[in-house]
Amino acid sequence: MQMPPGRQLGLMAPEVQEVLPELVERVPIPAEYDTTGTMVAEATSHLAINYNGFIPVLIAAVKEQQQTISEVTASVAQEASEMQDLRNLVEEQRTRLDQMEQLLAACCANPDGSRALPTQDTEEGPLNDTEGDRKLRIQPNPFSESTTVFYLLERSGRSQLMANSADGKQLRVLQEANLESGSYQYEWNTSDLAAGTYYVTLLLDGQPVVKKAVKVSR
Repeated sequence: MQMPPGRQLGLMAPEVQEVLPELVERVPIPAEYDTTGTMVAEATSHLAINYNGFIPVLIAAVKEQQQTISEVTASVAQEASEMQDLRNLVEEQRTRLDQMEQLLAACCANPDGSRALPTQDTEEGPLNDTEGDRKLRIQPNPFSESTTVFYLLERSGRSQLMANSADGKQLRVLQEANLESGSYQYEWNTSDLAAGTYYVTLLLDGQPVVKKAVKVSR
């Protein structure tokens, strides 16, 4: 077959012909005769492959593959951007929900309708949280079992220290008394409460200050 000696590597011509028939052709092989003129091999033919013709096909395949990779990369980047936007939206909604919970807690703690907002950030800008921290703070916060509520009464009067659930439902009155102005603290044992978000409300003559308390699992 006029091929070089040794092991030959290649493709099966009939399989290539099914996909790229223009790269396959039938090559005739003439009969062979010895020195006396006697035919020792009859004329025949075989299918031959033009391997050089694969070069442009492979180049096109690589280009197509690169285009596919670029499209997939762009799609993944777009999905990542959309996922980040979704995370930001969820975080924004969570913040708004937290604000609403605090406002609801303040409303439930102040049913007579007097206006007093929890010390928190709003869309219009941050409220003076330093004032709230001065009047009411919880340490540690978050906590797993018990924590201490520190509060300041700037004047004497009827004070109430109450605990509310995240939905504004009053759980218990922690302390209630007629007190003189000054600093006080209350050791709050939360062993009977599940992990979650709560609100502590300090009422002095009906004026509330609200702080969020977060209990975590051990």
